[in-house]
Amino acid sequence: MTRRPSDAEQEPWGEDPKLDALLGERGSAGFRALLDGFPEAVGVLWALRDDAGRIADFAFGYGNPVMLRRFRIPAAQRDRYTLLEALPQMRGSRALAAYMDVCDTGEPWVQDVTYDTPFGDGYMLGTFVQRTAKLGDGLIVFLTDVTEQRRMESELRSYADLVAHDLREPVIGMAHLVSLLERRRDEPPPEEVLGLLRASVERASALIDGVLAYARAGELRTERVALDGLVAEVEQDLRPGLDAAGATLQVRELPEVDGDPRQLRRLLQNLVANALRFRSSAPPRIELSALQDSEEWVVTVRDNGVGVEPEHASRIFGMFARANAAVDGTGIGLAVCRRVVEAHGGRIWVEAADGGGSAFRFTLPR
Repeated sequence: MTRRPSDAEQEPWGEDPKLDALLGERGSAGFRALLDGFPEAVGVLWALRDDAGRIADFAFGYGNPVMLRRFRIPAAQRDRYTLLEALPQMRGSRALAAYMDVCDTGEPWVQDVTYDTPFGDGYMLGTFVQRTAKLGDGLIVFLTDVTEQRRMESELRSYADLVAHDLREPVIGMAHLVSLLERRRDEPPPEEVLGLLRASVERASALIDGVLAYARAGELRTERVALDGLVAEVEQDLRPGLDAAGATLQVRELPEVDGDPRQLRRLLQNLVANALRFRSSAPPRIELSALQDSEEWVVTVRDNGVGVEPEHASRIFGMFARANAAVDGTGIGLAVCRRVVEAHGGRIWVEAADGGGSAFRFTLPR
């Protein structure tokens, strides 16, 4: 099973001889003291040059505690990898060329960068404003986390699109049907017109409820929660749909966690309902299970449905994203799931399940 590393406290990297040589022992100590408490991620890279003096790679130097925690970097990584060994996708990239240019010319470089990739023995995840400047024969890199800001900007654009299209469509439909009824005031309203009007109202209401659920998903009231109890409530709520689909719901041992029972119940209900909605021709089989390590639980909701194409695996957690337009829905449910999990300090992702279908996994701190 693929899983994301936890946010456990990281062991410091230790001394950086090249930093000591550049700044002197006292200056290096002051540099580290200043940046050890800095609220943003800071790292130092030293140029590795070939016999002709050209930069071939970079070695890791100092990394402040925020950098190590942010990318789940173990202390041994600095001596185990160079930059290109830890992040081979960077070879031949525009970013590597910019690093070399900064180191050779001294001209700083600023860009937005998004990571969701292994990084040596760590894992880089998030969107950052990256500021890179020359430091001796190397670089100092500052990373400002703008993940939530960029996501909110994207979702505001999506919300504007929703209002302009998805929500406007049922409202226009309702206005048209009301006009039709007004022209026939002396006649009983046809059943099909009432049905269309009702469907438009339900569609608009579902969109509004989904947006409200997403907005409130980050509001937590934390207490000790037994996940198996929440699943029992979800199963009872979804029993008509489970029975109608001939579905089986298997629940293995689930833990107690610290969290908001309302939000965690919404998370589980959305994932189970999603498995029912995206079922294949076979009777749905849904299994809930959990694994633990020293820092977190990894909870899995596995199904035997149609699965998720790899190119959609990240996109489906975005606001109003829909992987299958043929299946009715608002495209908000998985965005709510992601928001609930992240509010609890965890992560959520989807993988292909063995034998077909999907395995939605999320982490919760222990």
